[in-house]
Amino acid sequence: MATHAFIPVLGKRLRVTRLDDCGNPPEGSDEDAFIATDGFVNVSLSAQVEDGTEILVRNAQGHICVNERLANSFKRFNLTVEFCGVNASLLSMVTNAEVYLDYAQDAAGFTVPEGAIEKNFALELWTGLSGEACAPGAEEASGYLLLPFVRGGTLGDLTIDGENAVTFTLNGAYTMGGNAWGAGPFEVVMDDSNAAAVLPSPVDPGDHLLLIDTALAPPPVSADPQPMPA
Repeated sequence: MATHAFIPVLGKRLRVTRLDDCGNPPEGSDEDAFIATDGFVNVSLSAQVEDGTEILVRNAQGHICVNERLANSFKRFNLTVEFCGVNASLLSMVTNAEVYLDYAQDAAGFTVPEGAIEKNFALELWTGLSGEACAPGAEEASGYLLLPFVRGGTLGDLTIDGENAVTFTLNGAYTMGGNAWGAGPFEVVMDDSNAAAVLPSPVDPGDHLLLIDTALAPPPVSADPQPMPA
């Protein structure tokens, strides 16, 4: 078994896929299922860890006779994404925003209602690889990061002034256990015959993150939501 060592750099592409409450992707050919974009400035993950319980007992002389600490436990990643520009359909997939339609029934903008946030999505991110050349038969040399089950967040603070472009930030999103992504509905790697394929083995339901390298090119950019592959 060989080990792939790689250094991810920069961000190429991001794909958001709508999920149901159980973490299932949409069925084949379902409309408005995912959006792939390069319109993001940064993606930030912050690990949340529960410190292990410390057990400390002193004897009658005040000396320590029991000194143990249980292992720390990983809970989740908190997710922040800063988007470049406005894509109402994308923001409605990952935040409490809702699409606002014009007279032609096009997504002209969005509203932000009050109430509970019940959006779920999967996030895939493609990066560059430092110093990596494409192997024979490869389309590209990329890093591939998967968050298979994410609870949506809110739009961050907005500032409109005379000096800076307005960006929109996803705040408060976090990964969850119990994903149903499996090997995924999309072809994201090449198999041993250089054919496009889904993940070689399913991610575990308890997995919060997957990071691998891939020789398959990222998906094309589309401003509009796309149907699931049949």
